Amino acid sequence: MKFIVDRKTWYRGKGPDKSKLLRVDGTRCCIGFVGQQCGVSDDLMLDRPGVESFHCAPTGLLPLFPAWIYTTDDLMYAYDVNDEPELSEAERESQLQSIFAKHGDEIEFVG
Repeated sequence: MKFIVDRKTWYRGKGPDKSKLLRVDGTRCCIGFVGQQCGVSDDLMLDRPGVESFHCAPTGLLPLFPAWIYTTDDLMYAYDVNDEPELSEAERESQLQSIFAKHGDEIEFVG
């Protein structure tokens, strides 16, 4: 699947402390864009620190994200890359593209 990340509303490179799937200010981490495009409602993602916070959610929510998000360590790697202040934008995007490609998905950065 192909996912689109809008740089204008992408929260990245500021460390993990305030990063969320969807923040109150309307910005989201890269995985927040994935959730949005997989049909997870903004109401469910609002102020959640990550996908793992859905483990107590109603049945049927978990399958909305790509399976690799639940079955590999690459979700944590994607969070780390998203939030790392020391990465350049080009390095961050390249590393995220590599993570997604490894699982047959694509992530494109626009805006």
